[in-house]
Amino acid sequence: MTRDEYERRKQRIEEQLRAGVELMESVYRAQIRALDLVWMVQAEEDAEVPPAPPAPAPVPPADRPRRRSAPEVDEDVHEAFSRLPETFTRRDVCEALGYEPDRGALYRSLQLLTRSGALRVETPGGGQRATIYRKTGA
Repeated sequence: MTRDEYERRKQRIEEQLRAGVELMESVYRAQIRALDLVWMVQAEEDAEVPPAPPAPAPVPPADRPRRRSAPEVDEDVHEAFSRLPETFTRRDVCEALGYEPDRGALYRSLQLLTRSGALRVETPGGGQRATIYRKTGA
């Protein structure tokens, strides 16, 4: 699957979510109107109909941060490299960057640093365990 295909599918899922939420809200409003109608029919003449609930405010779409390209992530990692501890994980890199980059771009950047000798893998990750990297001083 290409990145563009992934983004298109993700956008389609988000659109389906919004459509589903709107549908559920319209069903809710219809049920309330039906309940009000039953109340009016069965209530005594002096009974008051409870006020209709206000329509819920639409949920604004989440602002997504700008997606950085792999070269931008690589440049940011090189800038943040001096701020990283002697041994660190991916989470430490994200904290030093101040944002969470694309996983593939970050992995590529760390692999380049490992191949160049600036890093080595201290403890390989697996499952729920994060890979631990160590600076080599090279």
